[in-house]
Amino acid sequence: MSSRAPSLRRRVFLISAVFLVFVIALLIFPKCKPSPSPEDASVPLEQKAVSFPPEYSMTPFESRFCADRFGIPYLEHLRDSATEYCTSESSSALTCFHAKITDTLRIDTMCIGQDSGFDPATRKFRLGCELRELNESKTSVPIPKYGKFNNYWYRTGPQVIFDESVVLWNKIRSQERQCSPNYTILTKREGSKNLWHCLMEIFSMTIALDVLQISTRPNDSRPFLTAANAENTQVVFLDDEDDGPYFDLWSVFAQKPTLRMKDVPGITSFENIIVPLAGGSNPFWQGDWEAHSCEDSALLRTFSRRILNFYDVGAREPRQGDWIVVTFIDRVENRRLVDQERYLELLRSTFAHIKVQSIDFAIIPFNAQLEVIRDTDLLLGVHGAGLTHAMFLQPRSSVVEILPSSFNHKGFRNVAGVMGHSYFSAHASEQPLRKRKDWQHDDVYLEQDKFMELMNIAIKATYKKGHRNYDTV
Repeated sequence: MSSRAPSLRRRVFLISAVFLVFVIALLIFPKCKPSPSPEDASVPLEQKAVSFPPEYSMTPFESRFCADRFGIPYLEHLRDSATEYCTSESSSALTCFHAKITDTLRIDTMCIGQDSGFDPATRKFRLGCELRELNESKTSVPIPKYGKFNNYWYRTGPQVIFDESVVLWNKIRSQERQCSPNYTILTKREGSKNLWHCLMEIFSMTIALDVLQISTRPNDSRPFLTAANAENTQVVFLDDEDDGPYFDLWSVFAQKPTLRMKDVPGITSFENIIVPLAGGSNPFWQGDWEAHSCEDSALLRTFSRRILNFYDVGAREPRQGDWIVVTFIDRVENRRLVDQERYLELLRSTFAHIKVQSIDFAIIPFNAQLEVIRDTDLLLGVHGAGLTHAMFLQPRSSVVEILPSSFNHKGFRNVAGVMGHSYFSAHASEQPLRKRKDWQHDDVYLEQDKFMELMNIAIKATYKKGHRNYDTV
């Protein structure tokens, strides 16, 4: 036998073994895609979408107290309390929503009436509604009977609106209810000039509209209201107050011109009427004499963004310049800080990195006020409606409130807290020889040393925020 035969067999064996290993490798190991060539570098490789680790979706702890008053659950509780007040045979429908956020017996109410006609002779809206017997509430909120809704200060709220501007009559439905795209929001204002009062009313209106957008009609899957209905929505005032500086804000949702009841056209028919929550029922009006621990509010943050967007006050990066802007609210008519001009000048000469401006907000348009506030790092003022601007400050700003002596209101402290601002306060001292003691009108006196100590703490708390990096001592 030739000696080449074993050698040939070995070569065949080796080749077969290598081939077998190659086949096994192909079966065991996944195929690798070649790296993209420079020409294909712009074409993304296919990737399967994966979720972030669960820790990224964790939300900070929020107490039930805070969530139920200032968070999304407040809207959900209202939605879940929907109650139909008319029989199914009625030509109109009246659906009301209720909330209870106080320890008292008070129930806050908002309603929508469908298929309402307007009577030009009486200047009232008419609902063909035969009231039905109400069953027990399916929620923890008791359901008030029609005609027993709550009244609020300055004769406002749903009961006043129904008493003065809505009439129920027992009209039986003879055909399918008409579905009108027109909406009329009926409201009676507390006044027209106080920023806090006006914004609480407008805030309550937007909450009511949000509830209607997340609530469905009886026996129907459609919501009562959608964003598309804004162009067919109007606000009707039932009061005789002046327009006031915040008049435009009533059209933050409603795009049709705002009217007064005397100007409603006589041909109005088949309207959906909305009776919003009263300003006095707003969650931020409740418990404002008690300090709470809430540190966030989806309700207030959303409202703030809506107002800023309405006036096209664009987003800007906060605290990028060298100067810390201190804005003092200059109250001209009453409750002024004694020696305020001298105190402000003392601030300018004491702190090297601040710009102090004194602004009389009452004499400039509201959109201009917002521009000032968005460029403010520290808002300073004696207790009053001007401190409402805390809800429009840039995140992580500071608020300093000087309260009249023995006056313990916590409203602006709580607003600052849920908006993430630092809050500082001091009580004024009793002024000797003062006969009248009226916190609403009396000027307030704070000793110079006490004022400077308060401002030293507040100003230095801003030294490490944003672009700034100043030494504290």
